Amino acid sequence: MQPIRPRSSLDTAPYWDGCKRGELLFQRCRGCGEAVFHPRALCPYCLSDELDWTASSGKGAIYSFTVQHVPLRPTGEACAPRLLGIAELDEGFHMFAEFVAEAPATAAVGARLEVFFDPVADDLVLPKFKVLP
Repeated sequence: MQPIRPRSSLDTAPYWDGCKRGELLFQRCRGCGEAVFHPRALCPYCLSDELDWTASSGKGAIYSFTVQHVPLRPTGEACAPRLLGIAELDEGFHMFAEFVAEAPATAAVGARLEVFFDPVADDLVLPKFKVLP
C-alpha cells in the first residue's frame, strides 16, 4: 500500500532532503531570530526573506495529542490506533507528527520526545517521535 504523500515544493525540498539524511531541519530568520516551521519563503513574524536552514536536536515535548482509532484507509487496520499530535521542539517551534509509545496510555502533555526517521517508501522518509520513558 502506497503512503499518502505530503506536498513538496521548492520551499520544502530542503526539509524533505534533510529527512532522507536523518536530519530534522527548520528555518531560523536572520531578520528577527525566530524559529520558523513549516518551511516557507518568508518569515511569518517579520516578513524577511532571510531564512537559514538549521538542524534541530530532534528533542522536545508533547504539546498536544490525540489517539486515532480510525484508520486513514479502509485497509489500514494495522495503522490504528496511533498517537498523533503537536511536538514542541527545544529550538522553539511546533510541528505535527506521529508519536510512538510503548503504550498509548502512557503519553501525556509534557512527556519528552525524540525524533526518528521512518522510511515509509523508497523515496519518502517521515519524521516521527518516540515518547521517552
